[in-house]
Amino acid sequence: MGLKRFREKIGLLFEPLNQFCIEYLYFICAILLTRIIEWITLWATNYQSRIIENVLLGFLVDIAYIGWIVAALYIIYFLLTKVSYKLANYTIRIFFWAYICLSILLSLYFGVSHIPLDSIITVYSVKELYITVSANSPYNIPAIITIIILSVSFIFIPRKKICFAKWLQATMITLSLCCIFFPGLNKEKFKFNKEYYIVENKTKYLIESIIEDNSIIMLSDSELREKSAELASYFPEYEFENYKYPLLHKDISPDVLSEYFEIGESKPNIVIIIGEGLCSHISGKNSIAASATPFLDSLAEHSLTWENCLSTSERTFGVLPSILGALPFGNKGFMTYRHDMPNFTSLAKILYENGYKNTFFYGGWYGFDCMDIFAENNHMTMFYNSQEYESSSQRNAWGLWDEYMLTNSLKDIKNTNNQPRLDIYLTLTTHDPFEYPDKEYYINLYKQRQNEQTNKQHTSDYNLIAENASFMYADNCLRKFFNEYSKCKTFDNTIFIITGDHNFQTENEGFAIDNFRVPLIIWSPMLKKSQTFKALTTHRNIAPSILKFLKDNYSVNIPDNGIWLNSGLDTSIDFSTRTFSPHFGSNRKIKGITYNEYLINDKHTYRYFMQDERLILKQVDSNTKLQYLLELYQTLDKYIMGNDALVPYNK
Repeated sequence: MGLKRFREKIGLLFEPLNQFCIEYLYFICAILLTRIIEWITLWATNYQSRIIENVLLGFLVDIAYIGWIVAALYIIYFLLTKVSYKLANYTIRIFFWAYICLSILLSLYFGVSHIPLDSIITVYSVKELYITVSANSPYNIPAIITIIILSVSFIFIPRKKICFAKWLQATMITLSLCCIFFPGLNKEKFKFNKEYYIVENKTKYLIESIIEDNSIIMLSDSELREKSAELASYFPEYEFENYKYPLLHKDISPDVLSEYFEIGESKPNIVIIIGEGLCSHISGKNSIAASATPFLDSLAEHSLTWENCLSTSERTFGVLPSILGALPFGNKGFMTYRHDMPNFTSLAKILYENGYKNTFFYGGWYGFDCMDIFAENNHMTMFYNSQEYESSSQRNAWGLWDEYMLTNSLKDIKNTNNQPRLDIYLTLTTHDPFEYPDKEYYINLYKQRQNEQTNKQHTSDYNLIAENASFMYADNCLRKFFNEYSKCKTFDNTIFIITGDHNFQTENEGFAIDNFRVPLIIWSPMLKKSQTFKALTTHRNIAPSILKFLKDNYSVNIPDNGIWLNSGLDTSIDFSTRTFSPHFGSNRKIKGITYNEYLINDKHTYRYFMQDERLILKQVDSNTKLQYLLELYQTLDKYIMGNDALVPYNK
């Protein structure tokens, strides 16, 4: 009697299992369809990897990750059947639909960007996400809405009546439960990141990234004192002020620029032009592809030019904090802290306190990456921050065309009185999807450049040519801008600094130095002579040298202390490596640090070398002390940002 009742209870437990297995089978089919969509997207975007093999392997990985969760959901399903089978079925279908919908969107994102979506999504507002998605293609938003609507049909598709054998039902649930022992993928086992990215479950990748990046670094007073002392030991040339502000040290930056300039009586205007995607891959005499910047190349011959300059991040969000203040990144970038940015000093703040007028010229939405808040904290006027320019016809989906943004700004500059100016320009038109005026004209121009530069890397792919040719357009905009600026009364007392924010192509494996190589040109009518420097430098070296130049020649008051961890621009004409800089990846994590002649990332240590006039990295034996510097800086960087420990407030 007891055995019979036990069997009856077991039978009741498994009574709804057959219907649940039907729902599970449909779910598996939907997961397979998601992977097929991913394969089609990757194939359409010329993703170079073993797509079919890795997509199929990825499908099995998806089942392994979701299996034990599905098995656990059976408990909820079973309980709901006691209320209503219809309620149980639709509840489980809605859960499966939500997962499938998210998976399809993540697969489409990966298919277009070739990098899985991670915690970066938590940085962006709804408006930023809308701008990003719609700017890349006018069809993206309608496509997403269509996918969501069509995926809803998964909930309402009638299920076929299937009668699974009891042993098959038990096997499906048992195998699903066993998935809890799946250890997950080891990225190190993959030869290429591209293959890992295909195989990995995109939903799991996103969730883990969000959890990991929300960590907060807390240190006790003794721990902070210890780690500050450890960091200081790597920089014996500096006198550090206070362990509670680990980066703060006596500024010993020399004035290396004065010998190249005719010094005038009035403070010079400083113009910083940052080209979107402008990089050494496509610009300069040592470019990899045929150079698309003939004007800049010519200007560089009459300028102070650093051939080996590195940006600090693979995306635009890092360029303003690095150039203006050598500021730390924190969890996701300095500017993303919005109104919780720590107290800081910067080139813009210091010049404002010395009577300069600061203006930020940008043709897009200033709120993107919180640039508006950063600009306000730096006392910058946002010239294009009005409805008039948002509705202008002189724009693409991202913002104003470069030519209009640059030349129209001169209305403000020409109306300036004798007040010195700091003007920051951030261009936009050379951003993906590379839509710009007279596109075919510039494409043909670039084809001519390729024919002329036979020693450069060439391409016959129309899309790649169109991307490269966008810099022909941007270069011509700069030529027109300089021609018009020369008519301003302040032109002869202006110093122009031209650089790029990052490489417009950032799909290289691991830490690719070409992702960070950018031009750095300083030109001015005040220059006495031109010079090319082969020394390694970064965006973080710019502000200390400009400030010291202005202090020594124009009595600009600057703080005694700085947080640069370097001594400004290196003017060695021979290759040298005396600088420090962290490098932030597109995933908003520190990918590595430059420490003098070394590049250290979480896997290897490299040394900088010159080969055939190009900066390269060569792997060297791992060094425990150098590896620890990376770990130490990562910890203190996050601590400083989370605890307002950059510079003390003025009393």
